[in-house]
Formats: sequence, C-alpha cells, structure tokens
Amino acid sequence: MLVTAVSAEAQSPLEQAVVLARQKRYAEARKALEGAVEPAGLTQRIAFHRLKAAVASGLGDSATAANEMRSALALAPGDAGLQTATAAAELQAGLLDDALTHARAGGNTAAGQALIGDIQEKRGQYVEAVKAYQAAVALEPGWEQFRIALALELVQHYTFEPAIAVLEQAAPRFPKSARIRTLLGVAQYAAGRFDEAETAMTDALTLDPDLQPVYGYLAQAAFESPSAPPDRTLRTICSRDAEGTACLVLQSRAARAEGDAALLAQAVAKLKRTPEDSAVARCELGRVYQATGQLTEARTELETCVRLDPSPQNHYHLGLVYNRMGLVDLAQKEMELRHAAEERRSEDAARRQNAVQAFQYLIK
Repeated sequence: MLVTAVSAEAQSPLEQAVVLARQKRYAEARKALEGAVEPAGLTQRIAFHRLKAAVASGLGDSATAANEMRSALALAPGDAGLQTATAAAELQAGLLDDALTHARAGGNTAAGQALIGDIQEKRGQYVEAVKAYQAAVALEPGWEQFRIALALELVQHYTFEPAIAVLEQAAPRFPKSARIRTLLGVAQYAAGRFDEAETAMTDALTLDPDLQPVYGYLAQAAFESPSAPPDRTLRTICSRDAEGTACLVLQSRAARAEGDAALLAQAVAKLKRTPEDSAVARCELGRVYQATGQLTEARTELETCVRLDPSPQNHYHLGLVYNRMGLVDLAQKEMELRHAAEERRSEDAARRQNAVQAFQYLIK
C-alpha cells in the first residue's frame, strides 16, 4: 500500500489524494495531487501513477488515465498485471490496437481473455471476441460473468441458438443467477421460442423480483406467444400491477382459453378503461369481441389496433371481421396489407438469418 493510516493533521498531499480517491472524491483528489511529489522508490512510483490514473478515470478523463497507466507500465514493462490494467485503461480511451497488444501480453488468465473479448468487440472483430470469451469460460468455468459475456456477445450479433446453448448449460451451474435466466429468456424470445422465454424470465423474477425491466420482457413474450400464459407467468406479471394493462390482457387470454366467462367479463370491463393508445389493450378487446360475435365493437377496436400496431396478425383479424360484416372490399384490402406486412417481416428475418449463418460458419 502506498499509505498507511495517518492522522488528518499529518497527511501529505499524496496521502490526502489517496484518502479522497478511496472516497471517490476525485476532483478533490486531483487538486491534492497537484501539490504531491512523486515518491522515490520503484513500487511507490508505480503506485503514484496508478493513483493518478484512477483519479483521472473517476473524472471521466480516459486519455489521461491511459497515459498514467503507460507511465506506470514503463517502470515495470514485464509486469503482467500492469499490462492488463494498462490495456483496460486504453480500451476506455479508445486506443484499441495498443489495448489489444497489452492485453495479450498480460498472460493467459480468464480476466485477461475477457478483456481481449471486450477489445475485439469494440474493434468489430466479433468472431475473435467470441473466441476470447470462450477461452475465459474454459479458464474459469465457475465464474458466472464470463458465461454471460460470451452469451451476450452471441445475442448481440443474432446468433441466438448458440447463445441459448451456452445459457442452458450455465443455468444449472448457477441455480441462483437471475441474470443468466433473464438473458436466456431474451435469447429464446429473439429466437421465437416464446413459451420457453416465459419460463426462463419467470424463473429470473422468482429469484429476484426486483428486476423491474424483466417484467416488460416477460409480458412481451407472453403477448407474442400463440398460447395463453401459464398460471405461474400470469401470477408473476400481475403481482407487479394487478390493474395494469399487461395483467388485464393476459387475464383475458387465460379466461378465453379456460372458458371462464366471469373472469373474461371482469377483464374486458377493466380493459375498456385503459388508455386509447394502448395497442395491446385495443387488439385484445377486438379479438374478444370478434370471438363473441360483437362485430361492430370488434371493428372499432381492431381498426384502432391496426393503426397502432400494423402487424400481419392484426390485419388478418380485422380482415376477418370485415368479411363477416359483408365488407368484401375492405376485407380484401386488409388481406393485401397483411401480405405486404408479412413480406417486410420475412425480408428482415432473411437479412438477419443470412448474417447469423455467416457468423456461425466462421466460429465453427
């Protein structure tokens, strides 16, 4: 350690800077360092530059932080820990080639490989980033964060099935990890595996009910699932807000699937009071009215639904209502709009799938 405990009265500017930096009072620490004299010993000089780097980093001055770490490294160029720390500072400063050189020189550790993965991701070298994260996992299989980094890299570049495989392998190894289950649910949702996504995200919220954003992801997966939500998923979503739109829509779907007329009527009454610009509420009401033969009400709700969310499925339902009402021209137009929406969606999916396949080929 650069400084041991000293009384406030005896503190030198350097000692004051150390205390202030530990308290994250970086602006005051930098001011104290202006009056500090660089120590004489090698170890103390290295620590001095590392302190200045930490203060600069705390103030968001990444360029100065990188320069101070380079000064520290120049005093002990063979120190693997300093190589890695310098690489981390250079990454923050955007000095990616230098960061990669120093990270590789820092030794084959899990943390070092993960840092290389971060650098390669910033350089746009996605395959090399995956390889580095895989190496980190192999070196430290018991560390959750390396598996998450690997899976996240795969998800970010649309390689969902490999990401799912990584996370499914990780889940039993880390039975208390809500983060792994959340990311697994996101990957499954992106891959169109909605029921599995619901299970994974419900598991995540069971482990950590305070993960507020996950409720939204879970609701979206449940909305897009072709089946009614499982009771466990419904209870989880409604536990957050029993009168919220997500809860009411899913209660309506569950009631329709179970043939529970009383629960359906209760949900519909509440959905009518939701904001007019809620697409999921308007679409659900439209489908309820469509199923019960209330065609005028179904038309009103589904026209709003399609305006807010012009998906192929919503155009299809509105077209069916028009057809049942004898509005043949309007029904035909909706089916044409449905076809056009499906083509747009197919084109987007094809472009994404081509990129995914190319990436998968490279990492085999």
